[in-house]
Amino acid sequence: MFELFLIIMIFLSPFLLLVLIKNYFTYKTTTKEKSLLLQDKNQKNTVVMLQRKLDVLVERVIVLEELAINKNIDLSQKIAQL
Repeated sequence: MFELFLIIMIFLSPFLLLVLIKNYFTYKTTTKEKSLLLQDKNQKNTVVMLQRKLDVLVERVIVLEELAINKNIDLSQKIAQL
């Protein structure tokens, strides 16, 4: 009985090997595609986040320029707004 099992395994091993190789490369391509999609999404989120930070910093610089130019503005009120 064991000999029969060995013979079956010998004849099926190339087929099993091909199936495993095919599954490996399929898995590899799908994983790479998912990784690229996640990287693209992460990059878009990073750009949006950096744009928001830039907008906040621009507003702060405008207020600081106003403070430096115009001495009549209530300083504590503007600092509290920042």
